[in-house]
Amino acid sequence: MSHYDPIDASARAHWQSMTPWRRRLFLFLRGVAVFLMLEGVLHWSIILGIGEGAETRFAAMPLAAQGAVVWAAIIDPIAGVGLWLRAGWAVVLWLLATLSQVILGAWAPAGMTRLLLFTVAELGLVVAYAIISIRAARESDED
Repeated sequence: MSHYDPIDASARAHWQSMTPWRRRLFLFLRGVAVFLMLEGVLHWSIILGIGEGAETRFAAMPLAAQGAVVWAAIIDPIAGVGLWLRAGWAVVLWLLATLSQVILGAWAPAGMTRLLLFTVAELGLVVAYAIISIRAARESDED
């Protein structure tokens, strides 16, 4: 039996052909994917009532906050899996999900204090994504 795996060899060759900023962008998007999947688990735990405290009582939340939690519970894991798989639509879905969370958070801040922290963190990730992707594009243009 051989230790040669054509899939691993192909991935290694692709990784080595990437420029340094492309590698950083790749790793950054993988990190965002993990963040989104964990955020989706958090939102599902709120829906299912797992945990203690007022923040985990889904039925006690205002209707707008419930809608925001359900939306994030569905869209964040989908965007996270797409980013992990490097699907072309995933970044767009992530940006739309972040934009919608910002709008819903501004519209219904009552009952969403902890969730607003995730929205602020996602806005920071969007800014970091913009910076890293611009640098990666500039690096590619130089070649």
